[in-house]
Amino acid sequence: MASSIAILIVGILYVAVITVWLIIEATPREPIGDPYLAVMEVLTIVSALSLLGLVIAIWCFADTADRPAALTALAIGTLAAGLTMAIHFVQLTAIRQLWRAGRLVDYRLVWPSPLFALEYFAWDVLVGFTLLCVSFAIAGGSSAEPARRALLIGGVLCLVGVAGPLSGRMFLQNVAVLGYAVVLPIAGALTARMFRAALPAAA
Repeated sequence: MASSIAILIVGILYVAVITVWLIIEATPREPIGDPYLAVMEVLTIVSALSLLGLVIAIWCFADTADRPAALTALAIGTLAAGLTMAIHFVQLTAIRQLWRAGRLVDYRLVWPSPLFALEYFAWDVLVGFTLLCVSFAIAGGSSAEPARRALLIGGVLCLVGVAGPLSGRMFLQNVAVLGYAVVLPIAGALTARMFRAALPAAA
């Protein structure tokens, strides 16, 4: 429940930061910068850890028949979380220090770049497959169905969004953004409700 709620809260905070940036400082031709970007990168790290926590929880409570899907989600989710945290650690430390030393033109993630490609690989491909596998690993009655459906939709949207980086038509990437920035927080709320509904049975 803690991981599910954390996913929801991080999603809300992420949208709030973007909204503040849009209201105060956004210009159409300029990518987002600090302090907003730094806060968003920290939130992304927390989101990755929260998603990993959720995957671990579902793996722990998965029925025997659902264990293969849960284990697959755990393996892919661990890779996704580790890669995401590594990317943003590099961004928050080495990239900014190199930029301040005048050895980089910009510290911001701007497409196309190798780090941004890894970021899209983590969130479009790895998170997409993680959400799909988690949706197949959830067992239960009607209380679990909304969470299962939200995770499935989020995973499909993430995977479809990889068409953006692959084709260079980055507007297609917005499909993945819808998956992990909008549907995933909703799935977090629904999985929290699912776990809450399971508490009396566990007691």
